Amino acid sequence: MNEGVTIGFALIAAFFGGVGLLLFKEARTHRFWRQLVAQNDMDAIQGILDQELEHWRTQRPPKDVSAAVWSGVQGLDLVSASADHVRVSTSADPEFGTIDGQRQQIASSLDTAYATALRLVEMIFYDVPNFRPTFVRVDVYTTFRNEDGVAEARPILCVEADRGSAMSLDWNLPPQSLAREFEVIANRAPTGEPRPITLPDDRFTDIVDDAASVASTDERRDD
Repeated sequence: MNEGVTIGFALIAAFFGGVGLLLFKEARTHRFWRQLVAQNDMDAIQGILDQELEHWRTQRPPKDVSAAVWSGVQGLDLVSASADHVRVSTSADPEFGTIDGQRQQIASSLDTAYATALRLVEMIFYDVPNFRPTFVRVDVYTTFRNEDGVAEARPILCVEADRGSAMSLDWNLPPQSLAREFEVIANRAPTGEPRPITLPDDRFTDIVDDAASVASTDERRDD
């Protein structure tokens, strides 16, 4: 019996030792990636974001998110990123539903744009592992027809969010209420439909260009 108890304790010790080793390795991996991000390693930042964005593209929509909004989440494109910021773009379309047996518009493309942009801000701030950007910018486009009837994608919303303001928000509030806490550019016509806007300059362009220049210099040195 004593031998059986000894074996049992040995197995338990081995089990917890294995779990502890796995947790140690995982913590070390997380620390490794966070150090690379802090050093503004563009390859590491790109890899982290690409992996998470691909996960979002294959993820089923949450129950509280409409199909139109989730389509915008899954259709996003990464424009630029650094240790301090992420800029993405996506598109939004009007949302339709059946009311009293009639197919009617229940949300304009600008309404969808707000919901999509604020959902992306929240996800980028809180759902991306090993990466805590200070700023997130989301540009949202929709389709307009020019004078020749040709479809063109033009911007209708720009949201620039900072982590400090985001941390104090109740994310269950309506998107347009949340947007008041951030820098927003939009132009809604009296009919409720969006008008095209002019996007502001990207204030992080110099950071991204400098990081790319450093990476290029390092590659030449390795050669």
